[in-house]
Amino acid sequence: MSESTWITQIYDYSHNGAGVGKLDGKTVFVHHALRGETVRFRIVQEKRDYLQGEMVEILAPAPWRVSPPCPSYPDCGGCQLQHMDYEEQLYFKRKRVAAALRRIGGLENPPVNPARGMEHPWRYRHTARLHVSRKTNKTALGYYQGKTHVVEEIADCLLLPSDCSLLLKALSELLNHRGDTLGKGLKEVVLRKGYATGELLVLFHLEELPPQTEFPGLEEITAAFPALVGLLGQTPRTRAVFFGRDYYTEVVSGLRLRVPASAFFQNNPLQTVTLVETVKSFCEPRPGGVLLDLYCGVGLFSLALAPMYGQVYGIEENRDAAAAACANAQINKIENAKFICGRVEDVLPLLKKKGVAPHTAILDPPRGGCSGRALKEIGELAPERIVYVSCNPATLARDLSLLGKRYQTLKVQPLDLFPQTSHIESVALLARET
Repeated sequence: MSESTWITQIYDYSHNGAGVGKLDGKTVFVHHALRGETVRFRIVQEKRDYLQGEMVEILAPAPWRVSPPCPSYPDCGGCQLQHMDYEEQLYFKRKRVAAALRRIGGLENPPVNPARGMEHPWRYRHTARLHVSRKTNKTALGYYQGKTHVVEEIADCLLLPSDCSLLLKALSELLNHRGDTLGKGLKEVVLRKGYATGELLVLFHLEELPPQTEFPGLEEITAAFPALVGLLGQTPRTRAVFFGRDYYTEVVSGLRLRVPASAFFQNNPLQTVTLVETVKSFCEPRPGGVLLDLYCGVGLFSLALAPMYGQVYGIEENRDAAAAACANAQINKIENAKFICGRVEDVLPLLKKKGVAPHTAILDPPRGGCSGRALKEIGELAPERIVYVSCNPATLARDLSLLGKRYQTLKVQPLDLFPQTSHIESVALLARET
C-alpha cells in the first residue's frame, strides 16, 4: 500500500476495539485509536467496503487515553485495550454486546445493562495458556502477537498474579536448561491457580511424553513454589502426572471445587463470584422444580443453585469435568444434583423421555455457542426460563435470535471478566412466551 497518510475522526469502535472513522465515505478501522480522537493513519489494507488503517500520529487525543503500563503492549496479543481507561473499556463492552444483539440478534432495543467491572482490573487472570517458541537454541514462553503465530516472550504478565509470573519465569529457565528431557514437541504451557487456596497447577502440551515420568528440575521447582500441587504432560493420546495430582482446588460462593487440568473454569475468580450471584438473581426459587445446567463444567452453577430447586441435572461433554462435578457434589454434600457425561443435544432427548420437565435451564456453552440441535431440544423441553451465559456476543445474539420465536429476552447483564482485553461475558434472561 501507499505510504501516503490520511486524517480521520474516530466516532465509534469495532467489535475488537479498533477505532472506526470515515475516509471519502468509506469506513476505516484504525487499531489503538479511541472514540473522539483525530488521528493520522496510513492504509494497510483496502477492501471493497472498508479500509484497515495503521495509526501514524494522534492529532487530538481523547480524555480516556492512558499510557499502557505493560512494556510488551501492544506487540503482545494478550491485551487489546491497555491504552483505554477502564471506564471507557466498560462503555465499549456494553456497546459491543448491544450492537451484536441489534445486528445479529434482531433486537431493535436490546435490554442491555451497564457492564459490571472490577475495582482492581489487573492481576486477575488465574489461567494462562502460553505458547512456545524456539529460536537460536532458546525456548521462549509467551502469547501470540495479534493475528499472527509469532510468540511475544513475556517476562511478567500484568494480568497474572505475581506468583504465576514468577513460576512462568522459572519454567522458562528450566526449559532452556533441561527442556530436552521433558519430551518432544512442546507446544503450550498452561498455568492455573486457585484464588482461595493458592494452589498452582502446570500442564505441558507435548507431541510425545518422555520415556520416564520424572520431571527435570522437580526438586528446584517444588522448593521454590511450595503451592505447586501438580505438574502434568498431555499429548493428543495420553496424559502423565510428573508430580502431585491432576487438579487444583478453588472455593467459590462457599463451594469447594476440584478443577481438573483439562476442564474449563472461569479464569477470573473475583468476577466469577459476581457471575454466580447474577445467575442466581436471574433464577426463581422452585423447591419442587427442576433445573437444567447445560455445559455445566465442574458443576459450579448446578451446586450453587441446588438449594433453590428440587432436582438439578448437569450435562457436560468433557469426561474429566463431569467426573469432577460428581466429586464436587459429594465434597459439598449436595444430594439433589445429578451429572451426566455427554453432548447436550444427545442427553436432552433422553431426559425428555424420562418425563423431566425443567422450570429453568442454564446454558453456558463454549465460544461457538449452542448447536442447532441443542437449541431445538431445549425448545422442545420448553423451560419457563432460560439463563444464557456467554463469552461471545456474536454467538449469544445468534442463539437468542433462534430462541426468539418462543422466548423473550428480558435483560442482558455484561460482566467484565476480561479487563484490558476486548472480551466480555454476558448473562441473558429469557422468559417463555405465553
